[in-house]
Amino acid sequence: MKGSSKGQVALEFLVYAGVFLLIAVSAYTLTYFTQRSEVALRESQMFREFGYKFQYAAIVAYRGGEGFTYDLYFPQQIDGKPYELMFQTNRGTGVSTTGIIWNGTSSEYAYLYTIPYAAYEEGDGGCFKASPSGGSVVSIDVGKAGGRLLFTNLADQGTPTIRIDCGVVEE
Repeated sequence: MKGSSKGQVALEFLVYAGVFLLIAVSAYTLTYFTQRSEVALRESQMFREFGYKFQYAAIVAYRGGEGFTYDLYFPQQIDGKPYELMFQTNRGTGVSTTGIIWNGTSSEYAYLYTIPYAAYEEGDGGCFKASPSGGSVVSIDVGKAGGRLLFTNLADQGTPTIRIDCGVVEE
């Protein structure tokens, strides 16, 4: 009878250890997936807010009137990863947008922001990529821009023209 009592204690110990292990693995799994979804949400919010900086720069340059210049400084990478930046004018619809694209930890993020209708054109600095749509899109190589863009409002008659210079511009 004594031997069966030891066997019962050993069996109970193994059952309790198994239940505890099951609870621990479940808690770890739940925490892992919750944290993973929070990282994606945090990255999305951070990058969306980051894009407003470029929208604001275009708005200020537009509203400043002819000859107004706005100097924008920004990081060349986000979390150690490059991103893409473009300004686009659709003359058919009368809408201008700025867009940013970034490959985050969990997915690719792409956001468009409406900006004042103007002709956005390439300036100096050598940070511009070839435009696939014949000039209505200004694509900027953020790495070559040196963390600086200069927005200059050139004309205040009809459709304004906003020139975008990048990097260090000699004045």
